[in-house]
Amino acid sequence: MEHASLVAFLEGRLAPEQFGEEVADEVRACNLACKQTGEGHVSITSGPNTIVTRDHARRMLEAVVEQRLSLEIANYTTTCIIFGDFEFEDDVVNEAIWLIEMADIDHPSTDDMRIAISRLTLR
Repeated sequence: MEHASLVAFLEGRLAPEQFGEEVADEVRACNLACKQTGEGHVSITSGPNTIVTRDHARRMLEAVVEQRLSLEIANYTTTCIIFGDFEFEDDVVNEAIWLIEMADIDHPSTDDMRIAISRLTLR
């Protein structure tokens, strides 16, 4: 995944659908490797240290809830955030990112994501 593309998506300069198309093959390859060998390879290019804000996390969650970005791609993306050059604005952002990151294990509902979105809008 390109750091610049991820930041463009988080900032709203790249539509969720475009972002999803850009990373779809990479996500499929990672998930296939996980199924076949138990290990997938997540990769993100280096970039400037970026703070993931409440708006960024909200944008990602809304894209999933609105079905503009698959949960599978969002899950891979949050792994890239966690292992890339990113920090979280606060604990609410941290929780929202981890909600998506753990989706393959915890299977959050749309209501769970809407609750996280509402928490991100409170100040």
